[in-house]
Amino acid sequence: MFSSRFHVCALLVALALPCALPAQNRVLTKAIEVRALTPTEAAGGIPVRLRGVVVLVESPSAVFLQDDTSTTFFRLPARTPPPAVGDEIELTSKTRLGLYLPGLDDATFRVLGRRALPPGIPAQFDDLYFGRYHYQRVTVEGIVRSVQPVDGGKSLLRLAMGSRVIEVRVEAAPDAERTLVDHRVRITGLAAGLINTPRRQLVQPYLRVIQWAEVVVVAAAPPAAEAPRVSADDLLAFRVTGLGEQRVRLEGVVTATLGYDQVFLEQGASAFAVRLGQPTPLAPGDRVTVVGFPSMERFSASVVDAEVLGRTPGAAPAPLDVATLDELYGRRGDPLSGKHDGRLVRIVGTVRDSFKAEDGTTLLLQGNQRTIQARLPDGAAVPVAGAVVRLTGICQVDTAVFGPGFRSDPGLVSLRAVLPAGLEVRRTPSWWTPRRLSAVLAALAGVTLLAGGWIAILRRQVRRQTAALRHRIEAGAALQERHRIAREFHDTLEQELAGVSLRLDALATRVADEKGKSLIGASRNLVTRIQVETRDLISDLRDPAETAGDLLAALESVAARANADEDVLVRIAAASALPFLPAGTVHDLRMIAREAINNARKHGRATHVTVEVEAGAHQLTMRIVDNGCGFDVATALERKRGHFGCAGMRERGRKIGAEITWLSTLQKGATVAVVVPLRPADVAAGHPAPPPAG
Repeated sequence: MFSSRFHVCALLVALALPCALPAQNRVLTKAIEVRALTPTEAAGGIPVRLRGVVVLVESPSAVFLQDDTSTTFFRLPARTPPPAVGDEIELTSKTRLGLYLPGLDDATFRVLGRRALPPGIPAQFDDLYFGRYHYQRVTVEGIVRSVQPVDGGKSLLRLAMGSRVIEVRVEAAPDAERTLVDHRVRITGLAAGLINTPRRQLVQPYLRVIQWAEVVVVAAAPPAAEAPRVSADDLLAFRVTGLGEQRVRLEGVVTATLGYDQVFLEQGASAFAVRLGQPTPLAPGDRVTVVGFPSMERFSASVVDAEVLGRTPGAAPAPLDVATLDELYGRRGDPLSGKHDGRLVRIVGTVRDSFKAEDGTTLLLQGNQRTIQARLPDGAAVPVAGAVVRLTGICQVDTAVFGPGFRSDPGLVSLRAVLPAGLEVRRTPSWWTPRRLSAVLAALAGVTLLAGGWIAILRRQVRRQTAALRHRIEAGAALQERHRIAREFHDTLEQELAGVSLRLDALATRVADEKGKSLIGASRNLVTRIQVETRDLISDLRDPAETAGDLLAALESVAARANADEDVLVRIAAASALPFLPAGTVHDLRMIAREAINNARKHGRATHVTVEVEAGAHQLTMRIVDNGCGFDVATALERKRGHFGCAGMRERGRKIGAEITWLSTLQKGATVAVVVPLRPADVAAGHPAPPPAG
């Protein structure tokens, strides 16, 4: 008590003194002043001059020094031998930012002599947990749970301070002359701990002890064989006097061993878990006597830090057959809810899924209404989803929930399988699992879509080929009919006209009257003109460009025939590629162009005519432009007696759905514009095809 009050007073005085000093002239002379610095102040490298005793040497980078006010630590320059524990030294250094507390950097020191280590500050577990006395010598009291050797000739002592256990790291090998387990001891050492470096947080506190002399037995425990004997039902059950913090002795039959340190025992209808302090070979059926510390696990009491006092081999106990998974949970609020915790049970369920975990494989077993997790160790054969299995293992309540009143009910229940005989596949799943059925249906759907697409492509191709074939047949039939008409004209009308011409020539030699000769001459000219028109008609009927749908070739034939007269020059100009059109459309456009050229030559007295053709996405435009004398469009297009050229052009335009306009200015020529809408069907039907033979 006196020591604690002394440290509190020293802390208040030390915090008050440096407040009035400027930072640049400040020299810290007490450990509590270093300890009280903020991280920003400690990182500023404030000069320090201290005098105290060395209480622990971790390494040249961590030497702990305690003066009359508190404790701090310092780092030595490279290759500087550290002082020994118990040396009284005087050091000069500057502050630095430590992992958890402020410290000192690049310290120089001189040894003044030797001193006894200062006493420890009485501390409880919470004082260590919250870092109140971190890096200070403290004194704690508790029950020793275990003592184990560790690397480097050191020891690890686990001390129970009430219900909490803290590690004590002793800088010496275990003391072979005394057994400290279950003894109440008082330990003095340096409070330390593991630090979360990025956040500067204390993660796990522990004590550092230099020698076993600082571990003092306060109350010796009875030998292990004389520990109080209790039953499994008495573990953490109510007693007027309480059960105490020390070891108890129990007996039971081993039902399963999970790992090297966890054993499950049965004692009548009760079961409990035992965690051994040292690995001990045990087998199911062994009747054992154990001594250990009672501890509350997830749902039921267990015995921890235990050791085996006696062992008698026996037959392995039979597992408890559980009808449904619901029985492992029990009914909410039922006093027997969770009664199978720690028991060796055998259940039947359907595997719904499995996944890998750190400690093995976890199965999801489906019962009538509930699902339970079953953990298999590494190397176990994992059944496929849908298989019905019978599983033998230890029932464990992993979580607990509040029940009605003061009760606690099982929350999550799992099963730890006991292999190799603990897993039996009773029925394999049907090959038609939902996943495989989905895959087959997806494959069928894909095949159906591909087949549908292929059929659609074939139908489109068939329609295209059918249209082309129909066009070739129609074009062939039309060409044959045109050739037949041309032959009939040639063999009949043209022959008759030739005969009439010969008769008129003969008659002209016999008529002496001038008026008669003039009449016969006029008739002879008329017959000649009719013969020319007939030859032109026969030539048009035999023109292959029309039947092939080639408008450009048909117009070029018109231009060639007009240029043969040598009184006009006709030129064809195509501004873009022209589609192939139906034969009827080509014929009507050809005749419109021919009539427009004849009008320009005869009436407009033109010497140059240009036929411009341009095809767009939805229409075809043909313009016949001449350099003639032009005409008055308003009066010239009126139908005159005996003149049917423009009217015939309009009729041909209406036949193919074209719009014809005339544009003209006197003495500046004339333009005839023909706009024909293009239908996809017409263009498709007009693809070129070879003319039929004959």
